[in-house]
Amino acid sequence: MSTVEQMDSSSLEGRVALVTGAAGGLGRAICDGLSARGAEVYGVDISGENVFHADLSTVEGNNAMIADVLRRAGRLDVLVLNAGVQHIAPIDVFPDEQWARLRGVLLDGPFYALKAAWPHLTAQPGGRVVVTASTGSLIAEKSKAGYVSAKHGVMGLVRVAALEGAEVGLTVNAVAPGWVDTPMLRGQLAAQAQKRGVSEGEVVTILCADQPGNRFIEMREVAAAVEFFASPAASGINGVILPIDLGANVQG
Repeated sequence: MSTVEQMDSSSLEGRVALVTGAAGGLGRAICDGLSARGAEVYGVDISGENVFHADLSTVEGNNAMIADVLRRAGRLDVLVLNAGVQHIAPIDVFPDEQWARLRGVLLDGPFYALKAAWPHLTAQPGGRVVVTASTGSLIAEKSKAGYVSAKHGVMGLVRVAALEGAEVGLTVNAVAPGWVDTPMLRGQLAAQAQKRGVSEGEVVTILCADQPGNRFIEMREVAAAVEFFASPAASGINGVILPIDLGANVQG
């Protein structure tokens, strides 16, 4: 296949992909999208059905998930780091254990995963890493010290990994969704309502109004961007943090 044909291709036939956070709503959408493009997809999560169970805040958990996919598939071409957690509280009462939990899953885990997968992703040109960052990687929000700090950190990790992998044909990019209608979002509505002094229904209205288009991002819209970054068509794109927020990032 010529270089031009490769760049035009969105097919993932013959590629092995590993997706973390695969039991959640967005993770399932990403797995389904990659599978639809022909990839052989393996999911990882702390719990859930039809996924490899691992604590991805630890070195051991990340080493185990990479070893598992290599045992079952014999190779690894695409690594999607999508595991996510959340806790909402002001800094002065933010629990230390939640700070450690968020940092572990959202920042330490991606580093450990990259380190464990690096020799396999760089064994031949064409390796892909896609990280689920957030608009919280680009701005701040009250009562989200753990989440925002970790997401800012993962943006730096993506950029360093992109530089280090470029010479061997590995690309490392991130998607940065705004408010996506996921179970994790729905699970924080009560805390958001308490923080804002409004009802949960009013929170939905407020959050949608934060985004041009006055709606939540759909999971399939994020998954489509992940699929593109994982494909041969994205071979020249490296170190990018792509906002998926209907344009909220360009508002004054």
